[in-house]
Amino acid sequence: MGRIDGAELRRRAVEGVRDEVEAFGSAAADSLLIRREGLLAAIVPAAPQRSIFNSVHYDDPAALTAELDGLEGAYESHGIRAWTVWVPDEDRETARLLGARGHSLDAASRAMAMELVDLGSRPPAPAGVEAGPVTPTTCAELNDRAYGYGEDGFRAGLGGETAIRWHGAYEGEAPVGCVGTIAIGDDCCVTGVATPPEHRGRGIASWLMAHALAEARDEGMATASLQASKAGAPLYERIGFRDLGFVEMWEMRR
Repeated sequence: MGRIDGAELRRRAVEGVRDEVEAFGSAAADSLLIRREGLLAAIVPAAPQRSIFNSVHYDDPAALTAELDGLEGAYESHGIRAWTVWVPDEDRETARLLGARGHSLDAASRAMAMELVDLGSRPPAPAGVEAGPVTPTTCAELNDRAYGYGEDGFRAGLGGETAIRWHGAYEGEAPVGCVGTIAIGDDCCVTGVATPPEHRGRGIASWLMAHALAEARDEGMATASLQASKAGAPLYERIGFRDLGFVEMWEMRR
């Protein structure tokens, strides 16, 4: 198999947002997904102020434009006070449209990807830490601790069964980190990477990420992709991920 160029790696990174949105809208019993041609939206009433879960991915800007009034009404009718639209950096027209409608730029995640053939050998585990199976509920708790969210965060929006495959790190019986992966064709979309503050600086996240990616490579996956915060991007670059631009989050908050 030949090398995968940057344009295809970027496409995979942006496409992965759709599968994250699908996970957000399918974890809790009262969550739902709005499916339209070229568009997918998650509604999570249990986390009404968390726009990361109440989010919209689109393939077709025209489809988004046509559905914006309906989406706004749907979020309002379910008591959602904050929702966001993921906008790739090349789509400035949609960004301007959302700004004119009252959305504001909340964040710009880095779209990153890598070929798994470039992944190095598995690094040794941090002292006293080992990998093990972990439940979605435990991973939701770890993410809430890592990002300072309350019970209306990951525990409300992503604590159930989804397409995400979770990987856990343990110190004794205590969970100290997690990484989630979603298989999209032969791409491994990475999500939900979390290390609680008291366990940071030990290399747990980078080790567990390498462990999960090596597993994906061994299972025949060709690439890995993710959306990274400014703080997280250097960690992923050290593993081998390439920075391929950004995807903005345009938030409506009531």
